[in-house]
Amino acid sequence: MSHKKALILGCCATGAKFTPKNHKLTGNRIYDSICSGDLIPVNLAEIGRELDTLLRVGCRYWHIHARNPQTREQSCDNNLYAQYSSLARKRNPDLLISFGGSRNGTEISSVVQKKGEWDRISQVALEPNKGGANFVTFQAAIELQIVCDLERQGYVSFDEEAGEFLIDKDISSYIPSKSVRESNIEVHSTDKGGNYGKSSADVQYRTLVRCLGERSKLGQPFEVEWVQHARSRFLTWFIVHHLSSQISLINRLNITLLFGFSPRLPFPLKYADFRRVVSHAKNIAKGHSCEKDITISVAVGVAVLPQHSVNLTRPMDVGPLKGQVLSPLDRLIAYASERDSDVDILRVGLEDTPYFQDANNTILPTTNVHLTKHARSLVERLGGEIIVDKATLRRFAASRMLADA
Repeated sequence: MSHKKALILGCCATGAKFTPKNHKLTGNRIYDSICSGDLIPVNLAEIGRELDTLLRVGCRYWHIHARNPQTREQSCDNNLYAQYSSLARKRNPDLLISFGGSRNGTEISSVVQKKGEWDRISQVALEPNKGGANFVTFQAAIELQIVCDLERQGYVSFDEEAGEFLIDKDISSYIPSKSVRESNIEVHSTDKGGNYGKSSADVQYRTLVRCLGERSKLGQPFEVEWVQHARSRFLTWFIVHHLSSQISLINRLNITLLFGFSPRLPFPLKYADFRRVVSHAKNIAKGHSCEKDITISVAVGVAVLPQHSVNLTRPMDVGPLKGQVLSPLDRLIAYASERDSDVDILRVGLEDTPYFQDANNTILPTTNVHLTKHARSLVERLGGEIIVDKATLRRFAASRMLADA
C-alpha cells in the first residue's frame, strides 16, 4: 500500500462572483480584469478546449456555473447545463461533474422574480443521462437564511470562533418564517458579488427540501459549500439529522470548504485550524442512524480575494515546506497534501481565485489550466499523487468510500 496522499484534482471553472456587473471598475487594469472575470471561459467552444487540457493535466472533478455567453453573467439556463454535461461526458465519462447553484447576479435575480426560487436551482433534477451532473451544490450562502431564522427564533446559538453550535430547544417544532428579508450575509466579495437579494426562510427551506427530494429520486449524491464555519456546519448537520427522510436514497454528501470566503470562515494560518474544520465536516453524520449509509467526502478551496492574498502569505507551519513563505493557494495545496488531511478533492480555479500570486508576491491574471497544472505540480512535489484511476473514480461516483491509493 502506498503511503502517498491521494487526491482528486478539481477545477472550479466559472463561478458567480467574478462577472462584469458584479465588479465596479477601479482603473487598475490588472485588478479590473481579474475581478470582472475576463479570462473565465463562457462559450461552449472555449470551455471544451479548456476541458481537453484540464483532463490531460489530471482534473477529474469539474465544478461549473452556467454563464450567459453574451453577457458573461451567471445563468440558470438548463440548456447550458445540459450542453456542459454532454460536452464533458463525451470527453471522459468518468469525470465527476458538479453544477453550481448560487443566487447571485442580475440574471438569476430576474429569473427568481419572474418564475420563482426553484428555477435558479432546477438543474438538481436533471437526470445524469439527460444533461445532469454527479453533484449539484444547493447549500451555500442564501440558504443560511434558514439558520438565521432558527437563530432568531431561539432554536440554536453559535460559538463562531470555535465553529460550534448549541441546540437551545427542540428543532422538530421549527416552522420557517415567511417574512421576506434582505440576505445580509457577510462575505468577502466583489462590489456586488455578495448580493443574494431578498427571500424568506420559508422559501429557502421548501426549496432545500425539494432539492434533497429530487437528488434522492435520482439516487444521486448531494453537495454543499461551507462559506461560514459554525452556521454552514449547523445547516449541514440539520439536513443530515433532521431531514434524513429526504436523503434516504442518497449515499454520498460532498462538503466543499471555501476557506476565506467570509470572515466567519477565514483562511487558516495553521494546519491545526484547517484540520479542525475538515474534521467537523467529515464527522457531520456522527451519532445518527444514517451514519452507516452515507459517505462524507470533503473538497477544499481557497476563496481569497486578490487584494487580501499578500496579507495572508505566511511561512508554512508543517510538512516538507515548513518555514517557507507561501501564498494562501500554495498553503491550501500543501495542507491538503498532508497524509492525515482527510481531504478527498483539492479544488482550484477561476471561480475561487482568478489570479496567481508569484514568488515576488505580484498578483497576475491566470487561467484554469495554469492553476490546475500548478496544483498538480505542487502536490507531486510534496509526495502526493493525483487520482486518475477509472475504477477509483467510479467507486467515488457510486458513493463508496474513497481510500488513499
